[in-house]
Amino acid sequence: MNYIVVPEGIAADPKGEPLPKPSFVYMQVLDYVTQIAQHSDTVYLAPANNYGGRKYEQELAHEYLAEKKTLSIHYPLIASQKYIDTYANAIYLKDYMNDNISNRPFDLVCAYIHSYRAEYCFKKAGFNIQKVHRIYYRIYDENIVTRLWYYKYKPIHYIYELLSFLRDITVRPKHR
Repeated sequence: MNYIVVPEGIAADPKGEPLPKPSFVYMQVLDYVTQIAQHSDTVYLAPANNYGGRKYEQELAHEYLAEKKTLSIHYPLIASQKYIDTYANAIYLKDYMNDNISNRPFDLVCAYIHSYRAEYCFKKAGFNIQKVHRIYYRIYDENIVTRLWYYKYKPIHYIYELLSFLRDITVRPKHR
């Protein structure tokens, strides 16, 4: 099986500055991946942001997963100065894979609130998504980077995703 893991943020200090670890949401998604992925599976970490920190979300996710389980993990290193949204996560991963992704089956893994828009974006980018693993997560008293403050407030996160989804289906997303 091929799994694509959608990034879900970076942890932060009390001032909102990035720490070198995935956010509480992303860790729960990654923990789920360690439960379902077998050694023969391939895990692709979609590229994303560093929020001003030293490492990008996909790098931190790789380190986190590698400590938990031996898996075949792939991810691109990118250094975009612009915010990389969900559609760009898909496009950058597609560019990295550099082959016909439409004939390869993938399972998409991400936080449930983000999952509907993520599914749309990855399918629009050409990925053959067979199943979406929508991870329900708990909110912990941990900080997340300032850009993703709404992750700590599920009703606001729903509104953010709805508005972003409407943008993605009505306006051609720009990724670079």
